[in-house]
Amino acid sequence: LGFPPIFSAKLSIGLVKKRLEEFGLENRAKLHVIDPSKSFQLGHFHVDWFRVNHSIPDGLGIVLRTPAGVIVHTGDFKFDYTPVFQQPADYAKIAALGSQGIAALFSDSTNALKPGNTMSEKKIGETLDEIIKKAKGRIIIAAFSSLIGRIQQIINSAHYYDRKVFLSGRSMADTISIAQQLQFIKAPPGLLHPITKIGKTKDENVLILTTGAQGESMSALTRMALGDHSQILIKKDDTIVISASPIPGNERSVYTVINNLVRLGARVIFNQVMDVHTSGHAQREDLKLMINLVKPRVLVPIHGEIFMRQGHAEIGRALGMSENNTIVLENGDVLEIVNGEARRTSERVTANYIMIDGKGVGDVGAQIIMDRQIMSENGVLAVLFTLDAKTKKLIRDPEVISRGFIYMKESEEIIKETVTVSRKAYEEAMAKMPNGKRGEIKAYIRGSLDRFSHRKIERNPLVLPILIEV
Repeated sequence: LGFPPIFSAKLSIGLVKKRLEEFGLENRAKLHVIDPSKSFQLGHFHVDWFRVNHSIPDGLGIVLRTPAGVIVHTGDFKFDYTPVFQQPADYAKIAALGSQGIAALFSDSTNALKPGNTMSEKKIGETLDEIIKKAKGRIIIAAFSSLIGRIQQIINSAHYYDRKVFLSGRSMADTISIAQQLQFIKAPPGLLHPITKIGKTKDENVLILTTGAQGESMSALTRMALGDHSQILIKKDDTIVISASPIPGNERSVYTVINNLVRLGARVIFNQVMDVHTSGHAQREDLKLMINLVKPRVLVPIHGEIFMRQGHAEIGRALGMSENNTIVLENGDVLEIVNGEARRTSERVTANYIMIDGKGVGDVGAQIIMDRQIMSENGVLAVLFTLDAKTKKLIRDPEVISRGFIYMKESEEIIKETVTVSRKAYEEAMAKMPNGKRGEIKAYIRGSLDRFSHRKIERNPLVLPILIEV
């Protein structure tokens, strides 16, 4: 995109700058810290901001005033009436939008199917404080490093109960360092330490803040659960808190980590046991409030799966909006605003994932991606057929080469069977298709070997028949 200017609040810019530094791009990017109380002009667009609450401080919604109409984008938000270490939402600013003829409201849909209001972060802090107060041994808390308000509450409780805080995981250490520099986290001198400094600190004086709340394979918490962490070995009196909910698709990984920690004797607390996590996204009553305050002509649910966005659209309809004025868009759809009226058009723009592969951009086809996926999961089985150039008959038995397909203890028997199946498949193919093209012969062999490997060991490797004429 040619490094376009980026405008955001102080904390967001600090986090972006850190990532750019890792890739040596900080001097090429054009970063601008904005004052949310002030508006500014971008060409014909006039930009205003309003504060919202989220799991990370400094969350902002955007009011974009254009010649065609005014649109509002909430960003990720919730309404938290007792926010922790962040400013309250700009309720007055948001309510004032209701009289400004907003053409379209683009609103967060992540929790649109959950009834009620999103739990306040203050409640989570109280629960964590009670856990820290009662724990006898070490306390290990896994959380997203972006949960800065929650981390501040944990730091305060650790200080009150005479525990030092040890940081495990690069993103945790980096985010806390940036938040401290920008005055979003405050800690007494000598309270925060890298995990390498834990040494012989007494268990009752230890609190570890770590990454790995989603069961990531290389995260610090996962390595602790596997007994593979260089500083921490889990033991019986450890209390481990997973202060997060599994992102859809991560459930199995998270539960595996929990099971492994329990096997090692730890007490594990997670959201199904106590209230140790709350979402940063608005639930149904919060979404209703946003719609009622802004009073948009059109509601455009964003940020969430399509069934979540559809649920958000139904909230709008329940509040009296027509079906035509609650528009659920797919990636690539075009919403057009003319004279303050928003409508979906029949136009489509390309909005697919673009695969970057080495120096190639967008030139990797679906078949290549599928082949790579098969190889990563089931390995490769290559079979070399040496043929007489004139008679097309096999000169010798097929030669089998495999990578990542079979284990050594089972290889000898399976390779012998693979050779037999390969020879038979080739001979059958030639009998059925004496004038068949090489591609047809290969396809027949591939199908036979696919069926054999699945029947024999329930694996489906990438099969590569290779025909060589001599």
